Amino acid sequence: MKLKTFLLMCALTASSHVQSQTLVGPTPSVTTSQDYELPSGAPADYYLWTEDYPGQQGYGPSYGYYVCSYPNDGQTCTHQNSGSTISLTLTEKRSGMKHQIKIQGYQEAFYNDPNNPDAAKSCAGKKPLNNQNSWACGGSSSSFSTNTKALTVWIPQSEMNNLPVGGVWEGKLKLKFTSYSGGTPVNYTANITLKGKTIGKQDIYFPEFNGANPLVQLDLHPTGSVTGNSFVEDVTTLDMCLYDGFNSNSDSMRLSFKDEGRAGAGRKEGYFSIYNTASAATEDSERIDYRLEMFDPHSKGWMSVKNNDAFTLSAGTNGQDQIRPVRLPSINYPVLCAPAPLRLIVDKFRVADKTAGYYKGILTVEFSPSLNSL
Repeated sequence: MKLKTFLLMCALTASSHVQSQTLVGPTPSVTTSQDYELPSGAPADYYLWTEDYPGQQGYGPSYGYYVCSYPNDGQTCTHQNSGSTISLTLTEKRSGMKHQIKIQGYQEAFYNDPNNPDAAKSCAGKKPLNNQNSWACGGSSSSFSTNTKALTVWIPQSEMNNLPVGGVWEGKLKLKFTSYSGGTPVNYTANITLKGKTIGKQDIYFPEFNGANPLVQLDLHPTGSVTGNSFVEDVTTLDMCLYDGFNSNSDSMRLSFKDEGRAGAGRKEGYFSIYNTASAATEDSERIDYRLEMFDPHSKGWMSVKNNDAFTLSAGTNGQDQIRPVRLPSINYPVLCAPAPLRLIVDKFRVADKTAGYYKGILTVEFSPSLNSL
């Protein structure tokens, strides 16, 4: 036993940086939820523990150290001269996507006098979490030996900003202070939630066209006789998926649909129109009207959509609305979007009632997810 104690002792050090302070702790459980915009919106490094005292002092705690590697839980640890790097696996809440962040930490050796708790002293500087040394510090007139340790751990700002995609990223950090003499260990846990939002990456995505500006062809082929009693009608489906920049974790989304706003005398309320490109006229014979339906990913049913009418969809109960993975042109990783396909429905009309020609129009979709209450 004496041999082992001797090997663990470090050399005598002198320090001019001995300061007295009050140690606080232990704080075995902490929780943090950081809400910011990617890729650079995290305000600063976030400290989970700052010089947290394990609540023990004496011979055993003076040689104590912190266990920081739990491979079965997706957590590993490497050590440097003045600190340790903890690699922790985060899981995105909706997609299950995994991502590792690197958390920094170190320990300091202190002398803590239980009869004078405001005069705790440290002089050995920052050490890696696995360091098991005790230290003799100070000059000939004020020497002391450390009898406990203190923990500091933080999430660097750069790691918070380095999430691969927006979303709710969750993880649990584990540490354990172990005394050399085998005393009662102190288990530390930190429940971490990083809510990174990629505001500039929100997208209205049309998978069939691999982009956001599709050209949709209405299938208006006459049926019936070739006389003036020929009729046409059509239902065209357009696949659409809404990406909120938050991996479909937004609490609601606001949508509006509108055509180019030209006149349409006699058009039914809420309908949209395309117009004969050979004419500037807008009367009934120079336009084809259609109505629009959208699949609601929350209610999982088709809903009627009116021209130039905005509406809000709330998120599904407990997040059970439909989602699907897609790879957007502007994002390197797969993300989750809310499928909201459209149906463009042309009611039956007589071909002879329209001027022959090519009809064209613009349908504008506006999408704004609400991220504020998350």
